[in-house]
Amino acid sequence: MKKLAVLLMTLLLSAVLCMGFVGCRSTGNDINEGNEYTDDAVTITVAIKADTTERTYMSAFSRAFNEVNKSIKIELITFADYQQAMNNYIASDSMPDVVYTTGDGHHPYSGSGHYLDLTPYFERDGIDVDDYYSMSIDSARMTNDPASEDYDGIYFMPRDYNRLTIMYNKDIFDKAGLAYPTEDWTWDNFISICRQLREKMNNNENGLSTYMYPADLLLNGNVGMFTALTMEGGRLVDENGMSVVNSQETQLAYEALRNYVKDGLIIDPTKSSSVSFERNTIAISACVRPVLPNYINDVNMNFVSYPLNGDTGLVAAGCNGYAISATSEHKEEAWEFVKFIGSEAGQRAFATTSGCVPVLRTVAEDENATWRQFTNARGDQMNHAAFIDNTDSSGNDRDLYLNIFDKRDPRIMQSLLTLMGECGYSCLHDTYNGRGSIAAITAYYQEQINEYSYIG
Repeated sequence: MKKLAVLLMTLLLSAVLCMGFVGCRSTGNDINEGNEYTDDAVTITVAIKADTTERTYMSAFSRAFNEVNKSIKIELITFADYQQAMNNYIASDSMPDVVYTTGDGHHPYSGSGHYLDLTPYFERDGIDVDDYYSMSIDSARMTNDPASEDYDGIYFMPRDYNRLTIMYNKDIFDKAGLAYPTEDWTWDNFISICRQLREKMNNNENGLSTYMYPADLLLNGNVGMFTALTMEGGRLVDENGMSVVNSQETQLAYEALRNYVKDGLIIDPTKSSSVSFERNTIAISACVRPVLPNYINDVNMNFVSYPLNGDTGLVAAGCNGYAISATSEHKEEAWEFVKFIGSEAGQRAFATTSGCVPVLRTVAEDENATWRQFTNARGDQMNHAAFIDNTDSSGNDRDLYLNIFDKRDPRIMQSLLTLMGECGYSCLHDTYNGRGSIAAITAYYQEQINEYSYIG
């Protein structure tokens, strides 16, 4: 009921803000302020999420692009809800030329021909996909299985590399008298630190308090839950892309996470709370880079890579980017713009914003790149390299591909991911959402996911 209410409120808000239109056209179009254009400049429409961070990114791209190309002008369209906006664009035959999308959200539209396959453009212009983080490129495909016939397509230009990382509050660690986490820490180290923090918080030591929490692993969403499950030995799908959440190892993983929540080590995602990392009441929090602007000025913080657990743990990674509409009348102009976003000049412009990890390796790994220079609330340098440390001590890639149902019908992927989210929520809920046990919950959702099919 709570999720339904949130969804209805989102839809209502979108309808009110856009007054019934499929998107809200930017008033003033301030992302072009100061830009100069030729008299015959072509205007392309670009649809992005209606938030200030996305506008900041687009402003940086627009200004830098205008320095090298004055014949293409950007007109912004904003939307509150991606799926609703896409359905409206399609129904009204009004697709923008370029659309913001995500690695785990593009499949229904890429698979149905609404997004252009950019592979021919990559090949024509000599763009080497190996210059980008492989998980970001794979996220722009229909699947990350090289043996699949769908593997070769690239349906949007990735702009960033978003890997789940850990931020920690240095002041809380100092009050607890604990050493800061280091890059070689493990999942067992993480749990041990959480237990020590919980004890000190319960004892109200040195300004700590019982209402504080050791950790928030973002278990309220699939990104956080999928990662934590693998750290506890859980499996998500089999080799055919079918759910295995009812397997014994995954049931045990859910049970372990539930116990950590009950013991007060990890904040309960099923209950509302005023406790947050931003309010300096959580010591350790999983995060992705785009949230950094929310904390950087308020918390004495630093970053460390997500703790791994032997050979089982994988860390969720994906990306955001920009697709080109298959019906665009300005495909070449749209391509010039999204190609620029993935270029070194575009990525360096992107790097001037605090909430990004560039997808182009040369920029991301440049220690002098602007994105690595942002400091915390005390003015201290931070370990930005944690966001791109995606290998274990043996050099093995430990990224978790979020499109776990990539072998299923792409039209139902979002529905399957929603069911996975409901499964995790129910396993952590006080009453198991009325299903009696983790075994009963996982059995129910495994059946729902594996029997789900598209109804046109």
